[in-house]
Amino acid sequence: MKSIMETSLKRIVHLLLLAALSILTVNAKVISYPAPKGETLSSDYMVEVDGVSVPVYMAKTQHHDKKYSIAYFDFSGTVTVKIKSKLSLGHLNILPDKYAIHPSVNKDIATFHLNEPCDISFEPDGCNSPLILFCNELETDIPSKNDPNVIYFGPGEHNPENGLIRLGSNQTLYLAGGAVVNAGIEATGDNITICGRGILDGSDWEHNAGPTDYMINAKNCNNLVMRDIIIKGSYYWTIVPQNCDRVLIDRIRLAGSRVGNDDGVDPCNSSNVTIRNCFFRTDDDSVSPKGITRAGGERESKPVENIVVENCVFWVDFANVFRMATESSCPVFRNFTARNVDVIHFPDRDRVQIFWLHPTGEMPMENLCFENIRINGEIPYNLIKLTPALQLVGTRPIEKPTPNDIKVGPGRRGPGSCGYGEFVVVPSYGPYIHNVTFRNITTYGKESDRKAERGAVLIQGIDERHDVSGIIFDNVEYYGTRIGADSPNIQTGDFVKHVQYVK
Repeated sequence: MKSIMETSLKRIVHLLLLAALSILTVNAKVISYPAPKGETLSSDYMVEVDGVSVPVYMAKTQHHDKKYSIAYFDFSGTVTVKIKSKLSLGHLNILPDKYAIHPSVNKDIATFHLNEPCDISFEPDGCNSPLILFCNELETDIPSKNDPNVIYFGPGEHNPENGLIRLGSNQTLYLAGGAVVNAGIEATGDNITICGRGILDGSDWEHNAGPTDYMINAKNCNNLVMRDIIIKGSYYWTIVPQNCDRVLIDRIRLAGSRVGNDDGVDPCNSSNVTIRNCFFRTDDDSVSPKGITRAGGERESKPVENIVVENCVFWVDFANVFRMATESSCPVFRNFTARNVDVIHFPDRDRVQIFWLHPTGEMPMENLCFENIRINGEIPYNLIKLTPALQLVGTRPIEKPTPNDIKVGPGRRGPGSCGYGEFVVVPSYGPYIHNVTFRNITTYGKESDRKAERGAVLIQGIDERHDVSGIIFDNVEYYGTRIGADSPNIQTGDFVKHVQYVK
């Protein structure tokens, strides 16, 4: 009797599960956006979601085998993703591992299910020719193309005049799914929004020779919102809010690493900035807040403060993940938090680290927290560098550069370049680094057999006034070994005090 009841119960549970799956399937919806005519698509992959074909675009990198692919779609419910690859799937890995996606593989096709938006890197051969898949929720609140305050780019390829889009107060720039807009953006004013499912592409321009200094060059903006678009092939720093307040960067995807110096987001002299739910692949630093002050601007120099980075995935090919305050001088850098971040790839270089805090000039740096940061341990990496310095880094000539057709070397400048001007010291009471917490910093994935080569934590002050103080290491691990005061990879120099290792 007991056996019969157990069998009946199992059948009931099975039927309920089938019914639930049926409901999810019926309610599932997939939106795919056709690529513009003439767009060169990837030959490495074919993607289908619930039988709907999804275009796969090509992207360039300076590293590995020099290429990768990207694709995007919107969906609701539970969907089945099928990816056909001309690369062998025998060693397939999907990152970040927090999504625990373990596809079934049948010859050259991998199949898995999704029930929530995510951004993943589908890697048959590690960093060589991966597919980065951007999976969105269904789009809502689409602005009207008839609104006079909306600059609307529909599906297709677009080439704005001089490669430049200018935005002012109360304007919205919308890039529809299926749009590829070859341009850079200049934004100045209040209540500006940049949104949509389309691609902003800088691939037409050489390194540091674009139509404006940075791909999204936002100056003196209040209440600036950027969400959902893909930025591909940046020609220099990618998103740069300068002297801005109240900035939201939400679910922005960067398909970069085509050139050097393509930092992900560099908030310069800006406050109340939130960067969340983003995926960045860059050659240079993922996030690098700066306090840039040029000659003549000392009195107007604003602090860098109140910045949050959360729920992001970063892939860095050459530089650091978080580089705080390099090329900087401003009254103060304070109140920065990064949490719930996955670093899925990091360069095999000795001179870079996951966290580099580097205030210069007289800039004080205080009240920073990095927590719940997960690092893929495929190669050894250096962890932390806390090094204030009196010498400014990254000064530039004050003369305005003249556009030219130079193709190589540091002298090339595009028609939109405004130059930098000489960086100057803003009188303050630094540099120093005070009150920084590192909490739950862990390594995941395959353990490198070269891990002993790196793992450095360097802490070095300048003098009694310009010190490093109030540093907390709370469950900071390097390949499972917790960092402590007696760890061989801790290098503590002079003028360092009040360092705590939480057990």
